[in-house]
Amino acid sequence: MSSVIPDDIVDKATPEAPRRPKRHSPIFLAVFAVFIFVTTLCAIATVLGVTITNLTTHDTLCFWTSGRLLIHGQNPYDREAVSRIESELGFKVNYQDVFMTREPPTALFLMAPLGLIRARAGVIAWGLLLAGCLYFSVDSIKAMLNGPYERSLLWLPWFFAPAMACIETGQTALIVLLGLTLFLRFRQSRPFWAGVALSLCAVKPHLLLPFGVVLLVWAVVRRKWTILAGAVIACAVESGIPMLFDRAVWPHYFAAMRTESIADEFVPTLGTGLRFLVDQRAMWLQFFPAALGCAWALWYFWRNREKWDWRTHGSLLALVSLMVAPYSWLTDSAIAIPAILFAFLGAAPPRRGSLTLLLALMCAAAADMLTTSIFYYKPNLLAGIAWLLWYLYATSGQKMSMNSTTREQKEFLSL
Repeated sequence: MSSVIPDDIVDKATPEAPRRPKRHSPIFLAVFAVFIFVTTLCAIATVLGVTITNLTTHDTLCFWTSGRLLIHGQNPYDREAVSRIESELGFKVNYQDVFMTREPPTALFLMAPLGLIRARAGVIAWGLLLAGCLYFSVDSIKAMLNGPYERSLLWLPWFFAPAMACIETGQTALIVLLGLTLFLRFRQSRPFWAGVALSLCAVKPHLLLPFGVVLLVWAVVRRKWTILAGAVIACAVESGIPMLFDRAVWPHYFAAMRTESIADEFVPTLGTGLRFLVDQRAMWLQFFPAALGCAWALWYFWRNREKWDWRTHGSLLALVSLMVAPYSWLTDSAIAIPAILFAFLGAAPPRRGSLTLLLALMCAAAADMLTTSIFYYKPNLLAGIAWLLWYLYATSGQKMSMNSTTREQKEFLSL
């Protein structure tokens, strides 16, 4: 004769075994310890760099100088005027290679307010602006996440050396990052403002050439005219603001870029390396990898046009754009932040060991940031390649076995 045992007795008779705390591998713990140490030093260097360090170590100095010239109705790209102001601030002026802004006039509307305050205050204000760009970029990424996720990973961007270096030195890649993330966030709900946000990418348009080509084709194919209208109107307004002070600002910009000694600079990118190997004066070679990247991007989009998703496909596209950029620095790797977070916090988990490998790469970037602050700030040739390879590894286990890659990644790697 069978008997029914009450559930509460069963529960008491067979208590659930206590869950053991998750143990991390010794390799992860070692990498994490080094990561905490090195990035803490970078964070301290960032704060000191914005608040205490001499003005002449900041790229903000040339932005402040351009803003000051602009609001006084002068040419913000005047080499002699820039040299005069910077020498008055104690900067050692090299008249053959003047320390001046190379950003196009579409970025001057952000620099003009700096000219209203003193140089030191301008450095602090610019640093706060860049930190705000990073904050709202992470907040935009957080708003796009679905379901439960590791909130602790949302702090990774604040320990990302390229982002910290942007704040410390005043570089503008975080402004591009903000435009990119706002576009991803509002492309469906508020398309006009998504287009307006894209105009911020015009601060450094060379960083997203393949991404921009696909974006234009995607907007035409999907008839996203509102996004295009927002971008065009915003760029027109941003270009018109500096023209209120200097009507010939665009001719001044093109004239200044023609006299810049860019051809003599070795900026370690794929394009620059190719140009120096073949013919240093053949500037078109510097754009050859970007042209190949644009061709691949169009093919990649067309292959995936029916299921195109800017979070997944766009992440790979942004990393490829960063790798083939004709002109980039270590700080420009900040635009890799969305791809990194989407790889971790997407619908499918990343491949095992991805976090350990990422922390190791971040340690290397942080160490590079610390050493370059001593030996002068230099770019890193491997940065763009490293983030792309890490992303391919981290996402290779999603939607399939852990030992294979997605069809899109196989197609990319076969090129």
